[in-house]
Amino acid sequence: MTISGYEIDRLRQLPLFNGMPLDHLSDLLGDALVRVHGKRRMVFEQGEPVTHFFVVLSGWVKLFRLRPDGTEVVMEIFGPGESFAEGAMHMTDGYPVTAEMIEDGRLLEVPTDAFSQRLRQDPDLALGMLASMASRLKGFVGRIEKIKSQSAAQRVADFLLKFSPLPEAGSPMVVVQLPYDKQLIANRLGMKPETFSRALASLKKHGVNVDGVEARIQDLPALQRFTATD
Repeated sequence: MTISGYEIDRLRQLPLFNGMPLDHLSDLLGDALVRVHGKRRMVFEQGEPVTHFFVVLSGWVKLFRLRPDGTEVVMEIFGPGESFAEGAMHMTDGYPVTAEMIEDGRLLEVPTDAFSQRLRQDPDLALGMLASMASRLKGFVGRIEKIKSQSAAQRVADFLLKFSPLPEAGSPMVVVQLPYDKQLIANRLGMKPETFSRALASLKKHGVNVDGVEARIQDLPALQRFTATD
């Protein structure tokens, strides 16, 4: 399956490929494949040899580890235009997590052997890899900071804001489509389902009403101020 021009443009926005000329990027990804994966399909499992890293073209992918009791701990969730597993490229003990499709989607699968050889030959590509790792680290640090400094309600509100569209002119109200199910959102935010439910209920006084997969935010700027409070 081929990759569209629109998706190529999205790839060029990734820190890993930022600013790369189109012909250079096309040559770099000459060995990559676009593959369709069904819902709940395992992309790779923890401990498997690292053979590819991935870019999400459509759908959602969760990365998780299993506790000894079998409980899933969601480490990260990636959506369209995001890459994952490139940091595992030189891990000799295999992928550190398991990756599973949350819904049907398309992944660009890049072989690590060929890509690793290009890294040794191309300083700009190596710098792009460093930029990608720095961006990922910044994201993890931000998540830890929010867990430590924000209440459960603020963290849920912050999640909704991440997916909120821009309000129409003259109206502070927006409708947010939840990207995946509530239990997975709770896991992603490091909460038990009951804590997540209480947080959603407490957001009603801040103008947030959730009905199924839709969250209606009555006053977007007010909710942004709420997440920023000490």
